Amino acid sequence: MKLKFTLLIALYTLFTFDAIAQTPLVAYKQGEEWTFINSEGKQMFRAGGITEVGGYSDGLIGAQVILDRKLTWVYFDKKGKIKIKTNAEQGVPFNEGKAVIFNPVNPEEEMYEFGFIDSTGKIFKNIQYRDALSFSEGLAYVMKEGERGYIDHTGKMVIPLDDNIVGYAFSDGLAAVSNDKYKVGFIDKQGNQKIDFILDIPSNFSNGVARVADTATGKIGFINKYGVVTIQKIYDEAYNINDNRTMAGFYDGNYVMKWAMLDEKGLKLTDFRFDHAKSFKNGAAVVMFDSRWGYIDSTGQFLFSKNFDYAEGFGENGLAWAVDGEQVGFIDKTGAMVIPLPKADHYYDLRFNHELKTSTKVDDKNIPRD
Repeated sequence: MKLKFTLLIALYTLFTFDAIAQTPLVAYKQGEEWTFINSEGKQMFRAGGITEVGGYSDGLIGAQVILDRKLTWVYFDKKGKIKIKTNAEQGVPFNEGKAVIFNPVNPEEEMYEFGFIDSTGKIFKNIQYRDALSFSEGLAYVMKEGERGYIDHTGKMVIPLDDNIVGYAFSDGLAAVSNDKYKVGFIDKQGNQKIDFILDIPSNFSNGVARVADTATGKIGFINKYGVVTIQKIYDEAYNINDNRTMAGFYDGNYVMKWAMLDEKGLKLTDFRFDHAKSFKNGAAVVMFDSRWGYIDSTGQFLFSKNFDYAEGFGENGLAWAVDGEQVGFIDKTGAMVIPLPKADHYYDLRFNHELKTSTKVDDKNIPRD
């Protein structure tokens, strides 16, 4: 009874503070308690009883909590009050007013069942699908026995797919689809095949182009919406193009990856001199040089001279996660640590919906492509 009472206090009354109107930025965990911080660096609330934190969207923060001795995915507001209680164990942020929620069927084999709710808490689609993606450009891919394709915001299946086809999210009006021979093509919003099943990796269009791989060599390049190669398939790694910039990598003679910045035509804006890089977004790319992380602008010049033990990209609010010795927190575009955070067990970026690292370890096998 004492445990249940404590959880109710932690989850429903919570500790609330000023400045709750600002956009949530980060949550950090100390012991059993999570503290939520807004984009001004001010504390919004603290909460216990949370087993997993999700991202922020549509004015709501997702989280997994224990209610009635059961793992439950909920969404609470910026004051820490639960607004939506779902019938699922896990969920993702809202996109276009709806969120995917899901329950494990066989986690070891990564088998789940999916459904949708809207941002008012109303069930949009009951948990019934074996696969489902968030809405993107008005459509969401779903799959279950006897049904596969894209639904619209009324729940109607508007692009049915054959049983051997897997769909991906729409972007720039096109979606990647793959067949049972692991070949990838693209369809439009009417379901017309715009690019045949001749590609090797599913990707999404950004700035009118998409990443592709050469079948024989595995080298990376880019194509336009007509399937025409716009940047030759000569790179060993590359991110999607954002704001007419990408970071691309080559293996040198010692099989060490070196990175450079390219423009949308594939022209080099820097030499291949960086030891690692992350995607260009919001006016800057994070690069590693001499085992330290810094930021370069759209011309390939460093934004500022300061560098860090670890760093991530800037958000739309002009803040980026950085680690400098024992100091962790968010920097602005001058390199100043404007929101320092205390030492904690875990940090979670509510903008990008992912856990934040405090180590300098680079994982080349898990490079994001956005």
